[in-house]
Amino acid sequence: MQKVERKKHERGQRKPLVRVLLCAVLLIGCVTAGLLLKNSAKEEPEEIRRRITGAIMNREPEELESLTVTQRGKAPWTVVRDLNGTLRLQAEDASEPSAWTVSSAVADALTDVAVNLTYEDVFTEDRKEWEPEADAFGLANPRVTAVFRYLDGQEITVRIGNTADPEDDSMYYMTVDGDDRLFAVGSGTLEDLNTEKALLHPVTRLDIRGALLDRITVLEGNGAVRTQWTLQGKVSDRDAAENWLVTAPFTYPADYDMMQSLRDNAENLRLGAYIGEAEEALLMECGLDEPEAILELHMQAGSTGTVSEAGVYDVEDWDERQETLIIGGDRNGVVAYVRYGDEIYTLNHFSLKTFTETDALSTAARYVVTTPLNSLESVLREKQGEETVSYKLVRTDGSSSENATANTDPETEDTPNFRCMRNGEEIAAETFSAAWERLLTVTVSGKLPRGYEIKETHTKYTFRTVSGGTHTVDLSDYDGVHDAVALDGHALFYLIKGGMTELP
Repeated sequence: MQKVERKKHERGQRKPLVRVLLCAVLLIGCVTAGLLLKNSAKEEPEEIRRRITGAIMNREPEELESLTVTQRGKAPWTVVRDLNGTLRLQAEDASEPSAWTVSSAVADALTDVAVNLTYEDVFTEDRKEWEPEADAFGLANPRVTAVFRYLDGQEITVRIGNTADPEDDSMYYMTVDGDDRLFAVGSGTLEDLNTEKALLHPVTRLDIRGALLDRITVLEGNGAVRTQWTLQGKVSDRDAAENWLVTAPFTYPADYDMMQSLRDNAENLRLGAYIGEAEEALLMECGLDEPEAILELHMQAGSTGTVSEAGVYDVEDWDERQETLIIGGDRNGVVAYVRYGDEIYTLNHFSLKTFTETDALSTAARYVVTTPLNSLESVLREKQGEETVSYKLVRTDGSSSENATANTDPETEDTPNFRCMRNGEEIAAETFSAAWERLLTVTVSGKLPRGYEIKETHTKYTFRTVSGGTHTVDLSDYDGVHDAVALDGHALFYLIKGGMTELP
């Protein structure tokens, strides 16, 4: 056979033809058939032996009436084009209205195959050469059989069998009913047609906005709270990101970085394949009759903004709402079955483990002071036997405490944009800024025993933020070398004595 150049198809994932002889791709049991094809090809006229790339069908999308696909070993499914030009899955009872609209991406791919059916090669134009060995080509029991029906009454049946190129699976054997030729078709055509019925269903999008989250709750399957994180205040507060609490199974301020990670993971949750309606039999099959866990993501009412491709900042308003995912069994440890509303989907198991298997203690803040300098308005330090010291930050960049946005002047980055008053007298803002940054690095030394009762406070810090919030740090004797630490009245850790760095 002569070598010819083949046209590259524009449809996604279609690969150019890898030139192969038929005998090179037959299985060991089909060597005889391959030799027959090769020998007969030598005797054919030149125009028949030449490999060809071309089209079998070329129509407009609106001419497609329906498409039926049967995958090897599975029940067939049919999609029908409605009056609006949308593909809908046909109900099991064809006399009933079509079930649901096919996912737009899948519908476009299926339609493209049906109205622009192409081939990559022609191995032979003589049915007698390939039909006796149809089983060897995977055509006696095709990998996929597709029936395309058009509005003018024409019907085309396509059968796709085994790979014709074992090295990279770039093309497959294909026949068309009523046509004697044995074709090679690109892998993209097979992939588009070899679509699971479940993937036809449009996947509901989880509109989870991390910036609006104010409560994340993981419950046991019976509804008992396992772990919970709750925002103190409003999502619009400037220091909202630092104001999260672990609220179950204990109460304690949450670590900033851990909460950022949880919020980001919540925003990135994506439902996978549609499994079916939440009916009793399917719920049992997917382990959802007795769920493993329940994930609740609550969001405050608010606004979020994104920059469009045109560079325009678009603002979208959202009502208060909650997304609930009921988590059932998993499939091969890769995806879990989840119930969302009245439907069952798969969802990446690792994404869910971020919430269901996170130890609440690992999310508790290890830093004693969690208020960043640009959120700080004032500090009060009270210590037994010593003078009470207060610090007040007065912004000098023309902004009030409530709308201050930075702790340094943007034009002189090392110069604080506030004046610092200590007991009513001004001290160097740079000195206070440096001392505060050191204080932010102080971390606890260990965990207090369960049931520990806090003793009398010997040192107390009270921080007021620009958003009007108040945070406290109480230190009390724990043992000879450590102090018990209570943040906002909640004790969980201890700190080495003298571990709090000094303010000026």
